[in-house]
Amino acid sequence: MKRTTNILAVVLGLTVLWGAAEPVLANPLPHEPGDEYLLNEDVDGSVGFYFREYSVAQNGIIDYRTARQILFTEYDERKKPVVRAKQFPLFYWYDEDQDGQFEMWVDRSVEGCACDIVRYQPY
Repeated sequence: MKRTTNILAVVLGLTVLWGAAEPVLANPLPHEPGDEYLLNEDVDGSVGFYFREYSVAQNGIIDYRTARQILFTEYDERKKPVVRAKQFPLFYWYDEDQDGQFEMWVDRSVEGCACDIVRYQPY
């Protein structure tokens, strides 16, 4: 019984320490802006992404980007690509202070839930 209690205390202690070791996000990623903030959109078929660039500060400087996975591409009568992409982005980039240093975020579930969007950490 004493051994079980000691193991339980160690596990509980480690859980508390691991929880404290998680970084506190002082500046979380804002929700994807609406079309009124959109400055540019681009289709890159070679990498399979549809990119959107926004100015959250509405000053003409790109400070928010997204990349959605392309599902398929068609071409209109002017040979311009028209893409069908996932509803929610896979990647997000945000430059809160507009210094050109973007933080990269990823939503591996690609469901658009803020709870699943985390800072990108390469393996």
